[in-house]
Amino acid sequence: MTEGKRVYRSALRAEQAQRTRAGVLDAAARCFLEKGYAATTMKDVAAEAGVSVQTVFGQGSKASLLLGCVDRAVVGDDEEVPFAQRELFVRLVSAPDLENKLAAAREMVRTYVPLTVPMIRVFADAAAGDAEIAVAWAEYERRRLADARVLIGSYEPWLRAGLDVDRATEIFWALFSHAPAVTLVRDRGWSVDEYAEFLVDAVARLLLD
Repeated sequence: MTEGKRVYRSALRAEQAQRTRAGVLDAAARCFLEKGYAATTMKDVAAEAGVSVQTVFGQGSKASLLLGCVDRAVVGDDEEVPFAQRELFVRLVSAPDLENKLAAAREMVRTYVPLTVPMIRVFADAAAGDAEIAVAWAEYERRRLADARVLIGSYEPWLRAGLDVDRATEIFWALFSHAPAVTLVRDRGWSVDEYAEFLVDAVARLLLD
């Protein structure tokens, strides 16, 4: 009976810790998006989360909070499942024909641009002025290139003549970062659907026969 109580209490503490971390990350994300990384303080995050500053520091440094927010934004939740193993990515890569691949690409853009792009913009801005975050940004870009290689590799049978997967991946990686989404959706007022159509059309025109 005593052992059972210990297991129960341990599970309860783990659940409480998870809720605390989620609340702090939610608050940090709101602060970073509203004020930017440099202007946000740990006191700001604590006030937004309704917890003590000590509780916020218990979740890590400000840089680690940003990276936690980025991880959540990239995949959309707290599950430790890489982006390349997510359902939409897998559906796109495994689709047997071009029509279904492009349809999956549209859905991926519609799903992930609103979730991901605002926080990635904060991340990029922070990396420009913080050496620790700059290292994390370089690793993020390395992983983005690796994911793009898998994605574009699945289009290989339809690539333009003379264009190999490596060069097509580099073109895709360079042109379709967070920057054009910020420019077109936030600055120029495009809808996410319009941006999704633009991106898929651009991929077809630049990379595919």
